[in-house]
Amino acid sequence: MKGLVYVTGNQIKFIHALAICDKTDLKLTQTELDIQEIQAETGEPIARDKAEKAFKTLNAPLVVSDESFMMPGLKGFPGPYMKYLNDWFTANDWLRLTSSLTDRRVIKRQIVVYQDAHTQKLFASDTPALLLAEARGKSPYTYSTIISYDGGKTSGAEHHEQGKSATENIHGPWHEFATWYMQENL
Repeated sequence: MKGLVYVTGNQIKFIHALAICDKTDLKLTQTELDIQEIQAETGEPIARDKAEKAFKTLNAPLVVSDESFMMPGLKGFPGPYMKYLNDWFTANDWLRLTSSLTDRRVIKRQIVVYQDAHTQKLFASDTPALLLAEARGKSPYTYSTIISYDGGKTSGAEHHEQGKSATENIHGPWHEFATWYMQENL
């Protein structure tokens, strides 16, 4: 079994990554670092910078991730600023902001970056979601209570309450990363 450090303080992101990587021989361990994130219009430079900073601190191969949420009805807002808005907005704030939207689509852009002394490799994909009209479930991450990945049947938070990832069965960057990493490290 291969081991690798996943640098994240977000327990839900860790559960999601574990659900995928545990299906391979890749064993992730979670480490939290206080890394100052750069500001950028997209998540890619943020994730790349985070990976470089984490590697300089740990001096060991690792993986980081970044998520952006684009709402076409809000012209792509909040994008990579979701992390901050999650701290500032309550579920009711989000519901008030989006109550008049007819376009309730959300696009979750997930980026996974592997970093070691010689390689930085990025994996990314977009996952469609739906903005709910009411908050459902409990989560420390406000957006999880108002976003559904299954057409509105279940919120992300309702999946998390069951100890599950809402998107583990949707092919994405963690699947690509795990496949690549295992092939590279035979």
